[in-house]
Amino acid sequence: MGVFRFKRFDVDDFGCGMKICSDSVLLGAWFLPPLKAAQSVADIGAGSGLLSLMAADIMPLASIEAVEIDPEACRATIRNFEISPWSGRFKAVCADFAEYAIGAVGRFDVVVCNPPYFISGERSSDAARAVARHQSSLSYSSLLSSGISKPDGHVGLVAPSEFENDIIYAAEVGRLKLRRLCRVKTSPAKGYSRILADFSYTDGPVEISELSLRTPGGTYSDEYRRLVEPYYMKL
Repeated sequence: MGVFRFKRFDVDDFGCGMKICSDSVLLGAWFLPPLKAAQSVADIGAGSGLLSLMAADIMPLASIEAVEIDPEACRATIRNFEISPWSGRFKAVCADFAEYAIGAVGRFDVVVCNPPYFISGERSSDAARAVARHQSSLSYSSLLSSGISKPDGHVGLVAPSEFENDIIYAAEVGRLKLRRLCRVKTSPAKGYSRILADFSYTDGPVEISELSLRTPGGTYSDEYRRLVEPYYMKL
């Protein structure tokens, strides 16, 4: 789709099975800023590296490891890292997450993921796109049970709303506690379409909120603007 220009970095998604979408920007803008003191971040299923780049922008002390199974997407990630202002803070790993996680237990302050979101149905004929969209190589349960975050670390993800209960259950199986949840809708009159979730091994109060991306009149809501304007060149 070409080069996407954000305020402090560019992302080229050429060769990636899943192209850049607003879900990742929304997740990064909501999940990462409260954790800006983090020193180690894992971006799982990194694609073109967008969430890794947002993490570098938001977290000045963090080293970021981007894990991606598709070789073409991994090459795109590396290209984007090399042209960024923070090239020395990234490591790109081309690997299957299940194999990678074995050696990464307890390593990260922050784990962030925009995971595959189709668990059934027809696959794309494009192999890279199929891997990116289907939970064959990376699932909610495998991510949440991997144990790659530190005991006081946080795991954040975005998902379709219909998976909310399944994801919370998978987190509980993996001993993770829900700490923040934001239910997202495109406009006030519509139902929820996405959830943003923040899990930790550390128990505590649960903060639940909702976000409408647009007003009844169709313009972007003030809440959405406050979240994403630090990153987008324009809305």
